[in-house]
Amino acid sequence: MPRIWFNHTYATNSHVIAMLRENPSGRPVHVIGTHTDPDSPVLRACDEVFAEPEASGADYVAWALDFARTHRVDVLVPRLGMAELADARTEFAAIGTAMTAPDGDTVRLFENKASAYRAATALGLPVPPYRVVTDSAGLRVAHAELGALGLVCIKPIRGVGGAGFRILSTDAPTLAEFSGQVHPKADLDRLCVALDTAHRDGRVVTPILVTPFLTGPEISVDCLVDRDGTTLAAIGRGRSRRRRLLIDDRPARDVAETLNRVHRVAYLSNTQVRYWRGPHDEAPLPYLLEVNTRISGGLFQTALTGVNLPWAAVQIALGEPVAPLAPRYGGAFTTVDSLVPLGEAAPQQRGAAQTEQSRAPETTRRVRTLGH
Repeated sequence: MPRIWFNHTYATNSHVIAMLRENPSGRPVHVIGTHTDPDSPVLRACDEVFAEPEASGADYVAWALDFARTHRVDVLVPRLGMAELADARTEFAAIGTAMTAPDGDTVRLFENKASAYRAATALGLPVPPYRVVTDSAGLRVAHAELGALGLVCIKPIRGVGGAGFRILSTDAPTLAEFSGQVHPKADLDRLCVALDTAHRDGRVVTPILVTPFLTGPEISVDCLVDRDGTTLAAIGRGRSRRRRLLIDDRPARDVAETLNRVHRVAYLSNTQVRYWRGPHDEAPLPYLLEVNTRISGGLFQTALTGVNLPWAAVQIALGEPVAPLAPRYGGAFTTVDSLVPLGEAAPQQRGAAQTEQSRAPETTRRVRTLGH
């Protein structure tokens, strides 16, 4: 029975754990979860749960090695400290623990959106015009230059998901903005003041990526990749209003497969593109937004194509053959919130004694719902 460890990870990976239990091989698995938050829904989906230390860097890797050895971990599915853990792959392998992560240098390359754009440009892949700024003067210049292409947006050069994404505005707010849908807007002048204040106070400013706002549809491509960089599956996820779509978008898939092959983005990853017609394009092209060298928050949705990407990744890590994958595209779905009962006792208070019978019957945070 493979012993699989999820370290500090996203709540939606409770669905991924469910997919591992429902693997097409019919093999039982033993899932271990660690987290600093005892109320993480992921822990409710695990067989054993433990608290993580507030550590980072070499200290966290040393703790993880000792934990993997003590708990006889066969496969580590890392999220926190992913690059550092990947750097220690040889040490983990020496104690019998495989890892579903690409090399640490690959993780670091794509964690930085500017370096990811440079890597894509070198391969002839389209990336949006961009500037990296750290002060108000640079931000104003970038806004003026890129504003000729339409709305301008910003995001931290390092960040997860949509955290920090804002559309820059120079217009006074209208009453309609306060009574309608909330939009991720930021006032240019106020942001410049905040940057000036941070520099005056001697605070470190995280570099900001500035790009035009790309107006076309966004495609998120979930990939399964072998150790050599060959893409075994690339499932696109798009949307049409509330309806979410599972599609085979060939241009978007080509972007993902090219980056996977050249940079060996092994195991589970996610490449996001948005279609846009740049000033020199004859037609809209799939412009790279970012590459996540980890499980995406929506990976569980790919189960509706009839394939089990997380289980295949575990098989690759264990050196086992992976059966041919043939996703069924064209499905539609939507999502709704769902309860995750936490019980009276925090997970770490239950300790390792938690069993299959004691897990809550509902272990998901989101519910997959087939569209009509």
